[in-house]
Amino acid sequence: MTFLARFFERTGPLAEPEAFASFYASTHLNVFRYIMALCGGLQAEAEDITAEAYLRAWKHRGQFDGSPAAALGWVLTIARRILIDRYRRAARAPETDLPDDLPDVAPDAESILVAEEQIGQILSALQNLPENARTVIVLRYVLGWRVNQIADHLEMPENTVSVTLRRALKRLQAMLPSPIEGDPDER
Repeated sequence: MTFLARFFERTGPLAEPEAFASFYASTHLNVFRYIMALCGGLQAEAEDITAEAYLRAWKHRGQFDGSPAAALGWVLTIARRILIDRYRRAARAPETDLPDDLPDVAPDAESILVAEEQIGQILSALQNLPENARTVIVLRYVLGWRVNQIADHLEMPENTVSVTLRRALKRLQAMLPSPIEGDPDER
């Protein structure tokens, strides 16, 4: 039995405030990670979208009557639609302000800098993938979903998800710099 199935057995329908609070506590980190990866690592934006997605889910919780496995997918869909709406608005009226949350960098933490650079490269490469490929990659490797879960959520055949995943990984490999073979840190 999955975690969400056990959760719904204990908590009852999602319409109950206590059940929704437990659902939020157990799933908000996954929704945040999903949006964080889709929006290119912009933490403030991912936090805003996650909060807005749960607010909308809270407002419509009485109308949700899906299975326990569908509850997380429902919130992910809400969050993804919010992100798409933001991209559409930004395309019409681009922002001119600089981001408020510039990362703090410790000058003596070389390993942290290297890791941040690698994460930045991966997030940048993800943004160059088509939306469906990016979504499949994020669901698989950020949220850890299995192919059949992704297929159910996106309403696609499992084979299509697998092929999309394989092609997206190849494109990511081609976009990312390979480590220098002579570099002693990479051995």
